Amino acid sequence: MRTLYQFAISHYCEKTRWHLDHKGLEYRVVNLFPGLHRFKTRRLAGIDTLPLLQDDTTAIGDSTRIALYLEETYPQRPLLPADETQRSQVLELEERFDRLGVHVRRWLYGQLQNWDSVMDAMLRVYPSAFGLRDLLRPLLIATLKKLYGVTPERIAKSQLEVLAGLELIETLSDGDPARYLVGDSLTLADIAAAALFAPLFTPTGTPWDGIAGFTQETQAFLDRLFARPGGQWVLRRYAEDRDRPSR
Repeated sequence: MRTLYQFAISHYCEKTRWHLDHKGLEYRVVNLFPGLHRFKTRRLAGIDTLPLLQDDTTAIGDSTRIALYLEETYPQRPLLPADETQRSQVLELEERFDRLGVHVRRWLYGQLQNWDSVMDAMLRVYPSAFGLRDLLRPLLIATLKKLYGVTPERIAKSQLEVLAGLELIETLSDGDPARYLVGDSLTLADIAAAALFAPLFTPTGTPWDGIAGFTQETQAFLDRLFARPGGQWVLRRYAEDRDRPSR
Protein backbone atom coordinates (compact mmCIF):
# COMPACT_ATOMS: atom_id res chain seq x y z
CA MET A 1 0.00 0.00 0.00
CA ARG A 2 1.25 3.45 -0.90
CA THR A 3 1.14 6.12 1.78
CA LEU A 4 0.96 9.84 1.14
CA TYR A 5 2.13 11.90 4.10
CA GLN A 6 0.61 15.33 3.80
CA PHE A 7 -0.87 18.52 5.15
CA ALA A 8 -4.49 18.36 4.00
CA ILE A 9 -4.64 22.09 3.18
CA SER A 10 -1.37 22.18 1.21
CA HIS A 11 -1.84 22.89 -2.48
CA TYR A 12 1.43 21.04 -3.14
CA CYS A 13 -0.07 17.95 -1.50
CA GLU A 14 -3.19 18.45 -3.60
CA LYS A 15 -0.96 18.39 -6.66
CA THR A 16 0.34 14.96 -5.65
CA ARG A 17 -3.14 13.66 -4.78
CA TRP A 18 -4.24 14.69 -8.28
CA HIS A 19 -1.33 12.80 -9.87
CA LEU A 20 -2.11 9.64 -7.91
CA ASP A 21 -5.83 9.83 -8.59
CA HIS A 22 -5.33 10.51 -12.29
CA LYS A 23 -3.27 7.33 -12.61
CA GLY A 24 -5.82 5.32 -10.64
CA LEU A 25 -3.30 4.36 -7.96
CA GLU A 26 -4.57 3.33 -4.56
CA TYR A 27 -3.00 5.03 -1.56
CA ARG A 28 -3.75 5.91 2.01
CA VAL A 29 -3.38 9.41 3.41
CA VAL A 30 -1.63 10.20 6.68
CA ASN A 31 -2.00 13.77 7.90
CA LEU A 32 1.08 14.85 9.85
CA PHE A 33 0.83 17.67 12.36
CA PRO A 34 2.73 20.84 11.31
CA GLY A 35 6.13 21.01 12.96
CA LEU A 36 5.96 17.48 14.35
CA HIS A 37 5.89 16.21 10.76
CA ARG A 38 9.67 16.58 10.60
CA PHE A 39 10.21 13.55 12.82
CA LYS A 40 8.63 11.41 10.09
CA THR A 41 9.96 13.18 6.99
CA ARG A 42 13.54 13.30 8.23
CA ARG A 43 13.50 9.64 9.17
CA LEU A 44 12.01 8.49 5.87
CA ALA A 45 13.63 10.84 3.36
CA GLY A 46 15.92 13.31 5.13
CA ILE A 47 13.67 16.27 4.26
CA ASP A 48 11.56 18.81 6.16
CA THR A 49 8.69 19.28 3.70
CA LEU A 50 5.53 17.58 2.53
CA PRO A 51 4.19 15.89 0.47
CA LEU A 52 6.14 12.69 0.93
CA LEU A 53 5.13 9.49 -0.87
CA GLN A 54 6.08 6.09 0.51
CA ASP A 55 5.77 3.53 -2.28
CA ASP A 56 6.81 0.14 -0.92
CA THR A 57 10.44 0.71 0.13
CA THR A 58 10.84 3.94 -1.84
CA ALA A 59 10.28 7.31 -0.15
CA ILE A 60 10.06 10.40 -2.36
CA GLY A 61 9.61 13.98 -1.24
CA ASP A 62 8.72 17.14 -3.21
CA SER A 63 5.64 17.22 -5.43
CA THR A 64 7.64 17.60 -8.66
CA ARG A 65 9.98 14.71 -7.85
CA ILE A 66 6.95 12.60 -6.94
CA ALA A 67 5.29 13.49 -10.25
CA LEU A 68 8.32 12.41 -12.26
CA TYR A 69 8.67 9.23 -10.21
CA LEU A 70 5.05 8.33 -10.89
CA GLU A 71 5.46 9.01 -14.62
CA GLU A 72 8.46 6.67 -14.79
CA THR A 73 7.11 3.95 -12.51
CA TYR A 74 3.45 3.96 -13.55
CA PRO A 75 3.24 4.89 -17.25
CA GLN A 76 -0.53 4.40 -17.50
CA ARG A 77 -2.48 7.55 -18.30
CA PRO A 78 0.70 9.52 -19.00
CA LEU A 79 0.95 13.19 -18.11
CA LEU A 80 4.08 13.84 -20.18
CA PRO A 81 3.73 14.08 -23.98
CA ALA A 82 5.70 11.71 -26.20
CA ASP A 83 6.73 14.63 -28.41
CA GLU A 84 10.08 15.91 -27.13
CA THR A 85 9.35 19.57 -27.76
CA GLN A 86 6.04 19.43 -25.93
CA ARG A 87 7.61 17.31 -23.19
CA SER A 88 10.28 19.94 -22.55
CA GLN A 89 7.65 22.68 -22.52
CA VAL A 90 5.52 20.76 -20.00
CA LEU A 91 8.48 20.17 -17.68
CA GLU A 92 9.49 23.83 -17.84
CA LEU A 93 5.93 24.98 -17.08
CA GLU A 94 5.56 22.47 -14.26
CA GLU A 95 8.61 23.92 -12.53
CA ARG A 96 7.45 27.47 -13.17
CA PHE A 97 4.01 26.94 -11.67
CA ASP A 98 5.61 25.04 -8.82
CA ARG A 99 7.54 28.21 -7.95
CA LEU A 100 4.43 30.35 -8.39
CA GLY A 101 2.65 28.25 -5.77
CA VAL A 102 4.83 29.90 -3.13
CA HIS A 103 3.49 33.30 -4.17
CA VAL A 104 -0.13 32.13 -4.20
CA ARG A 105 0.23 30.91 -0.62
CA ARG A 106 2.07 34.01 0.64
CA TRP A 107 -0.35 36.44 -0.99
CA LEU A 108 -3.42 34.59 0.28
CA TYR A 109 -2.13 34.37 3.85
CA GLY A 110 -1.20 38.02 3.67
CA GLN A 111 -4.81 38.99 2.94
CA LEU A 112 -6.38 37.23 5.91
CA GLN A 113 -7.91 39.38 8.60
CA ASN A 114 -9.51 36.41 10.32
CA TRP A 115 -7.66 33.08 10.32
CA ASP A 116 -10.50 31.02 11.80
CA SER A 117 -11.63 29.29 8.59
CA VAL A 118 -8.04 28.58 7.50
CA MET A 119 -7.20 27.12 10.90
CA ASP A 120 -10.37 25.04 10.79
CA ALA A 121 -9.43 23.67 7.37
CA MET A 122 -5.87 23.02 8.51
CA LEU A 123 -6.58 21.42 11.89
CA ARG A 124 -9.92 19.64 11.60
CA VAL A 125 -8.22 16.45 10.35
CA TYR A 126 -6.38 16.05 13.66
CA PRO A 127 -7.83 14.81 16.96
CA SER A 128 -8.54 17.47 19.54
CA ALA A 129 -6.13 15.99 22.14
CA PHE A 130 -7.90 17.57 25.11
CA GLY A 131 -8.06 20.97 23.42
CA LEU A 132 -4.31 21.24 22.73
CA ARG A 133 -4.93 21.35 18.99
CA ASP A 134 -6.92 24.57 19.29
CA LEU A 135 -4.59 26.07 21.89
CA LEU A 136 -1.80 25.83 19.31
CA ARG A 137 -3.64 28.05 16.79
CA PRO A 138 -1.91 31.36 17.70
CA LEU A 139 1.51 29.70 17.59
CA LEU A 140 0.76 28.11 14.21
CA ILE A 141 -0.40 31.42 12.73
CA ALA A 142 2.75 33.21 13.88
CA THR A 143 4.92 30.35 12.60
CA LEU A 144 3.23 30.32 9.19
CA LYS A 145 3.66 34.06 8.77
CA LYS A 146 7.36 33.79 9.55
CA LEU A 147 7.97 30.60 7.57
CA TYR A 148 6.27 31.88 4.40
CA GLY A 149 7.62 35.42 4.56
CA VAL A 150 4.26 37.13 5.05
CA THR A 151 5.52 40.72 5.10
CA PRO A 152 4.06 43.73 3.26
CA GLU A 153 6.94 43.98 0.78
CA ARG A 154 6.92 40.29 -0.09
CA ILE A 155 3.13 40.16 -0.26
CA ALA A 156 3.18 42.98 -2.82
CA LYS A 157 5.77 41.12 -4.91
CA SER A 158 3.76 37.91 -4.66
CA GLN A 159 0.65 39.68 -5.96
CA LEU A 160 2.55 40.64 -9.10
CA GLU A 161 3.74 37.04 -9.50
CA VAL A 162 0.20 35.72 -9.05
CA LEU A 163 -1.10 38.05 -11.75
CA ALA A 164 1.75 37.08 -14.06
CA GLY A 165 0.90 33.41 -13.51
CA LEU A 166 -2.72 33.96 -14.46
CA GLU A 167 -1.64 35.89 -17.54
CA LEU A 168 0.58 32.96 -18.51
CA ILE A 169 -2.35 30.56 -18.21
CA GLU A 170 -4.47 32.87 -20.35
CA THR A 171 -1.75 33.23 -22.98
CA LEU A 172 -1.08 29.50 -23.25
CA SER A 173 -4.79 28.65 -23.38
CA ASP A 174 -5.52 31.55 -25.74
CA GLY A 175 -8.10 32.80 -23.24
CA ASP A 176 -10.18 29.64 -23.67
CA PRO A 177 -10.86 27.77 -20.38
CA ALA A 178 -11.52 24.58 -22.36
CA ARG A 179 -7.98 24.42 -23.77
CA TYR A 180 -4.97 22.74 -22.18
CA LEU A 181 -1.67 24.56 -21.74
CA VAL A 182 0.34 22.23 -23.98
CA GLY A 183 -1.18 19.99 -26.62
CA ASP A 184 -4.66 18.51 -26.56
CA SER A 185 -4.67 16.55 -23.31
CA LEU A 186 -4.02 16.98 -19.60
CA THR A 187 -0.36 17.19 -18.61
CA LEU A 188 1.76 17.83 -15.54
CA ALA A 189 1.73 21.50 -16.48
CA ASP A 190 -2.07 21.70 -16.25
CA ILE A 191 -2.17 19.93 -12.90
CA ALA A 192 0.55 22.16 -11.46
CA ALA A 193 -1.19 25.33 -12.63
CA ALA A 194 -4.67 24.27 -11.51
CA ALA A 195 -3.70 22.77 -8.15
CA LEU A 196 -1.32 25.53 -7.12
CA PHE A 197 -3.73 28.34 -8.06
CA ALA A 198 -6.77 26.54 -6.66
CA PRO A 199 -6.68 28.19 -3.19
CA LEU A 200 -7.54 31.50 -4.90
CA PHE A 201 -10.69 30.03 -6.46
CA THR A 202 -11.76 27.44 -3.84
CA PRO A 203 -13.16 24.74 -6.17
CA THR A 204 -15.99 22.72 -4.63
CA GLY A 205 -14.75 19.70 -2.69
CA THR A 206 -11.21 21.01 -2.16
CA PRO A 207 -9.71 21.81 1.26
CA TRP A 208 -10.11 25.54 0.50
CA ASP A 209 -13.86 25.35 -0.14
CA GLY A 210 -15.39 27.77 2.36
CA ILE A 211 -12.21 29.67 3.24
CA ALA A 212 -13.13 33.21 4.32
CA GLY A 213 -11.77 36.04 6.45
CA PHE A 214 -10.88 38.61 3.79
CA THR A 215 -11.59 42.33 3.63
CA GLN A 216 -14.20 43.56 1.16
CA GLU A 217 -11.38 44.98 -0.95
CA THR A 218 -9.57 41.64 -1.11
CA GLN A 219 -12.79 39.76 -1.85
CA ALA A 220 -13.54 42.18 -4.70
CA PHE A 221 -10.04 41.53 -6.08
CA LEU A 222 -10.59 37.76 -5.83
CA ASP A 223 -13.94 38.13 -7.59
CA ARG A 224 -12.18 39.89 -10.48
CA LEU A 225 -9.65 37.05 -10.68
CA PHE A 226 -12.49 34.54 -10.61
CA ALA A 227 -14.11 36.21 -13.62
CA ARG A 228 -10.94 36.20 -15.68
CA PRO A 229 -10.30 33.47 -18.26
CA GLY A 230 -7.44 32.22 -16.04
CA GLY A 231 -9.74 31.81 -13.07
CA GLN A 232 -12.34 30.04 -15.18
CA TRP A 233 -9.59 27.83 -16.59
CA VAL A 234 -8.65 26.62 -13.09
CA LEU A 235 -12.28 25.84 -12.27
CA ARG A 236 -12.73 24.08 -15.64
CA ARG A 237 -9.76 21.80 -14.94
CA TYR A 238 -11.29 20.84 -11.61
CA ALA A 239 -14.72 20.27 -13.12
CA GLU A 240 -13.51 18.19 -16.07
CA ASP A 241 -10.14 16.66 -15.14
CA ARG A 242 -9.93 16.23 -11.38
CA ASP A 243 -10.77 12.61 -10.55
CA ARG A 244 -11.35 12.20 -6.80
CA PRO A 245 -12.23 8.56 -6.10
CA SER A 246 -14.10 7.97 -2.86
CA ARG A 247 -12.08 6.07 -0.27
